[in-house]
Amino acid sequence: MAGFKETPRQKMIGMMYLVLTAMLALNVSKEILEAFKIVNESLVTTNENFTTKVNALYTDFEKQYSQQPSKVAPFWEKAQQVRDVSNAFISYLDSVKYSTIIHTEGITVGGDDGITYDSVKKITLRDIGQIDNYSKPTHYLVGVEGVNGEGYKLQDRINKYREDLLSFVPEEKRSGFSIGLVTDGKFINADGSTTKDWVYYNFYHTILAADITILNKISAEAKNAEFDIVNFLAQDIDAKDFKFSKIEAKILANSSYVFQGDEYSAEIFVAAVDEKNNPTVEFKMGVNEWHDDFSNSSTKVVGDSGIVHLSIPTRSLTPREYTFAGRIIIKDPTGEEQSYPFKNRFTVAEPSANVAATKMNVFYRGVDNPIKISAAGIPDHRLDYSITKGSISKAADGYVVNGLGIETLSVKDVTISVYAKGEAGGRTKLGEQVFRLRNLPDPIVFVTGKDENDKITRGELTTNPYLLCELPEYANFDYKYSVTGFAMTVFKSNGESYDLMARGNRMSEEMLTYIKSARRGTDLVFKNIKVKGPTGDRSVSALVITLK
Repeated sequence: MAGFKETPRQKMIGMMYLVLTAMLALNVSKEILEAFKIVNESLVTTNENFTTKVNALYTDFEKQYSQQPSKVAPFWEKAQQVRDVSNAFISYLDSVKYSTIIHTEGITVGGDDGITYDSVKKITLRDIGQIDNYSKPTHYLVGVEGVNGEGYKLQDRINKYREDLLSFVPEEKRSGFSIGLVTDGKFINADGSTTKDWVYYNFYHTILAADITILNKISAEAKNAEFDIVNFLAQDIDAKDFKFSKIEAKILANSSYVFQGDEYSAEIFVAAVDEKNNPTVEFKMGVNEWHDDFSNSSTKVVGDSGIVHLSIPTRSLTPREYTFAGRIIIKDPTGEEQSYPFKNRFTVAEPSANVAATKMNVFYRGVDNPIKISAAGIPDHRLDYSITKGSISKAADGYVVNGLGIETLSVKDVTISVYAKGEAGGRTKLGEQVFRLRNLPDPIVFVTGKDENDKITRGELTTNPYLLCELPEYANFDYKYSVTGFAMTVFKSNGESYDLMARGNRMSEEMLTYIKSARRGTDLVFKNIKVKGPTGDRSVSALVITLK
C-alpha cells in the first residue's frame, strides 16, 4: 500500500493471520467428509444405472439390426464405434481415479504384500485413510514446479472424447446438440477471482474425497453423453420398426437423496400406460427383491390414470440407505390381472447447509458482504434463507448481505438460516451460521510523495497538499473513506506550539505558509484527523512526516 510502512509487530500479526486462515481452510470436518462419501456413493450408483441404461439401448439396437440388417446396419455400425470410443475413455478415466488413490495412499502395486491393480479397484472412499489429503492429489493431478500433472492429460482426453462423440452428429445439427463435458471458458473461485484453468479449478488443493467424487461425476457425464449420441442414432430409424420385446415395470423417483423429515417420492408405472386403468402397487421396505409371499405384509397404494404415486415418509427414519421392492398390478385387455416387479433404493441424510463469507470471517457494517450459500443435494431454486438483521440478495456469483448500517451498532452478531423448499410447499431447516458484526477498520492516512522513511520535500508536499486515506489491505473491501477535517501542530521559535485547523482533506493556506518556511528535519504532526465512514464520522491515528 502506498505510503504505509508496517512495523515488525504488524508484520508478525499479518503472518499469524495468514497461517490461521490456511489452517481454517485445511480444517475439513468429519461431517463434510461423510457428506462426500454419501454423494460419491450416490454417483457410483448413478454410474451403474447409466451403464445398465446404455447397455439396454445397445441390446435393443442390436435386436433391430438382427431383424432388418440392411436398414439398421449404418446406424448400428456407428453405435458400435461410439461404444468403443466410450469404453476407451471410461477405462482411461478409471485409471486416473485409481492412480490418484495409489499415489495418495502410497500403495505399491505388485509388491511383496500382494496388492494388485484389480484389488485397488475394489477400494472405496470408506476404505481410504488419507481421504482429506490434498497435497498428494494436487501433485499428481495438477503437477509441481512447472511440470503439468495427469489432470492436463485428462482435460485433453475429455476434449477429444467430446469431439469424437459429436463427430457422429451431422454438422448442421451440432449447434443445438449439448452433451456437456466442457473444459474451456472462465472458472470462478469462491472469492470471485478467475482461476488459472479447468484443472486448477477442479483439483488444486482439493482433498482426495472431492477428487474421487469429481472423477465419478465426469464418468456419469460421459455415460450420459454416450447414451444421448446412441439414442440420437436410434431416432433416425423408423420408430414403427423399433420394437420392444417385453413390458417392464418402471419406477421414477423425484430424488434418491432425501433429507430427514422430507418424503421420498416416486412414480411407478408400466411402460405402456393405459389412462383408463387404475393399477395397484404393493411394496415392502428393507428387501432387495420382491416375492409374492410378501403380499400380505406389504403396503398397498392405488393409482390413477395408469400411474401410482408413491410417497414414503422419512421423519422417523435414521440417516442411511434404504431399499424396497414391490410389484405393480394392472389388468390386461381381457380383464386378467398381471403383475410386474420393481425394486429401488434411496438415501436419507440429515439436513445440512454451508454459509461462508467469501472475503472475511466477519460481516462489516455499512458495506455489501459477499457470501456463498449451498447445501448438498439441493439445487439453488429450492434454497431459501433468512438473516436476523439486514437482508440477503442474489448476486451474479453468489449472494450479498447488506442493510447492516448504523442502526446495528449495538448488535454483536447476526445469524443466517438456510432452508430447503419442499416440492409441494413448506420448507425444512438445513442449518444456520453465526457471523460476528464489526465496523470497518480505520483507514490509513498518508500524503502523496512520502518515502518509506516517512520523509517528504516541501515541494512535493505543497504540490499535493492533501491528506488521503484508504483501507488496509487485509480488509479486502472496496470502500472509500474521506478526510473531513484535521489539525496541524505549529511550533514557534521559542518552543511554544499551537494548532492550525483545516476543513476537508486540503491543507489550509496558513499550514502551507508554515511548511514553506520550515527547515529540513522539521516534523509535521497532523492530528485530530476526522474521516467519514459507512457508520458516520470517526477519528483516526495521527500522521507524522518529516521534511527533507
